[in-house]
Amino acid sequence: MRLSKITVSLICLSCMMLRIDSSSKINILDNSNLSSMKNINNSHSIKSINIQKVSKDKDKKVIEAEKLKIQHVEKVKSEKQRKLKVTYNRDDMTLVSGITEEELNNVFRNYKGASTMSHLSKAFVDAEKEHGVNAFTMAAIVALESGFATSRRAVEDNNLTGYEVYSKDSKGKLFKTQSESILQTAKHLSKNYLTENGLYYKGVSVDDVQLSYCPDEGEGKNWNGKVDKLASDFLRTYKHLYAL
Repeated sequence: MRLSKITVSLICLSCMMLRIDSSSKINILDNSNLSSMKNINNSHSIKSINIQKVSKDKDKKVIEAEKLKIQHVEKVKSEKQRKLKVTYNRDDMTLVSGITEEELNNVFRNYKGASTMSHLSKAFVDAEKEHGVNAFTMAAIVALESGFATSRRAVEDNNLTGYEVYSKDSKGKLFKTQSESILQTAKHLSKNYLTENGLYYKGVSVDDVQLSYCPDEGEGKNWNGKVDKLASDFLRTYKHLYAL
């Protein structure tokens, strides 16, 4: 059978259309597969990035924890060294004790008869910082001169150190507060007794200060010996409390 030219052309055209349609479907499928692969790859990339971020965050936390641990160890070590250096020396009233307000308060509460001075802990520490008079020495002077802050002058006049008291009949100086009495006395001692060219300077020891501070209470009444004993006892109590 002979086909007309028109019929043959139509058959060829149909075949071509089928091929084009199949090719398009294949391309669509291929593109779809590529898109899926891209999504999978992107998903893996995101997961990888998240894992890396979590790992980095974890590393940072570990590093910070280690830093805090080291800082704590250093702080404990530094504090222990400070406590070991807390001191008093009869030969040098200007030797800073380094004691804290809390520690001195604890010393007073654990030393027989001295609990009545516990409220003055801050004043002794401030006097040491501001005027350079050893806190244990200053506390010992107050304890001796005022009966651990219980004498009449201490209670009525806030005068804890016999400031401007030259005899039993002396009026002495009146202070607004007991803390003011401590700070003023420390300033007076620092300027006039413990500084070279000071008005009453003879040296920086408790014995040197006694010569002018309490000239009538030398070897007979032993003012310097009593101050030394009290200051030494306060230091001994401190060492006992803090296991030094």
